[in-house]
Amino acid sequence: MDSIPVLGTAIVNAPYWLHRLYMSIDYPVDNFVVFNNNGRGQITKEVDALHEIINPFVKKVHVCHLPANVGCSGAWNLIIKTFMKEPYWIISNHDVMFEPGFLEEMHTSIQEETVGIVHGAGGGWDIFALKDWVVEKYGLFDENLYPGYCEDMDYGMRFIHDDMKRVMQLSKGYYHGTKKNDYSDGSQTWRSEPEIANAIHKAHEMNKKYLHMKWNEAWQGHVEGETYKTPFDIPEMPVDFTTYDLEFVRRKHLGF
Repeated sequence: MDSIPVLGTAIVNAPYWLHRLYMSIDYPVDNFVVFNNNGRGQITKEVDALHEIINPFVKKVHVCHLPANVGCSGAWNLIIKTFMKEPYWIISNHDVMFEPGFLEEMHTSIQEETVGIVHGAGGGWDIFALKDWVVEKYGLFDENLYPGYCEDMDYGMRFIHDDMKRVMQLSKGYYHGTKKNDYSDGSQTWRSEPEIANAIHKAHEMNKKYLHMKWNEAWQGHVEGETYKTPFDIPEMPVDFTTYDLEFVRRKHLGF
């Protein structure tokens, strides 16, 4: 495989960062997909403008304007389900920018058979590659963690007791917001729209309480104790309790 099958992102506002992301692509990508989570018709023209901007490394651009914000997990799941037959997906925040060679290194790293996930830096989830067999085993992202935050921590808890191989950091760099390999300046979504910042932060706290119930407070790392091995400490509850069976759905794919 000499190209990335899917590079997907979601956006709520601040389309400047999306255009920056798109123009930083310097390795062949078959499908660049954007889910517009704005839900208010505010950035439709700016997002659609991607169709008119030529990046020679991108074979096809797909834009989907959602009628409402389905959240981070919801958008990530849509990227996976829309391109369900692909062997892996690269999912990125819209305010990321790749340095030269970064995407090629991520693509090469995910080709190793035993590797399930490749992270850009520090095990972060602002840019990552995800194998199909990981989704098959651990499920999709939990859409209860709406509109965002903690979906990455929840996913990590599903394989914390397994020996699943991940690449935690690449040698090539990227920018999240204005900082290199550092997501402390990330989430330009709430920084660009202060009127929704309080609501997002309130939801974040609610999401953390949800994870307390789902995995025990020890999921935070700095809290003593052991995390649950199954969601909500229910032995018969499957770790992928979102129950999306990728292989079963693939067998029914209509070919378009």
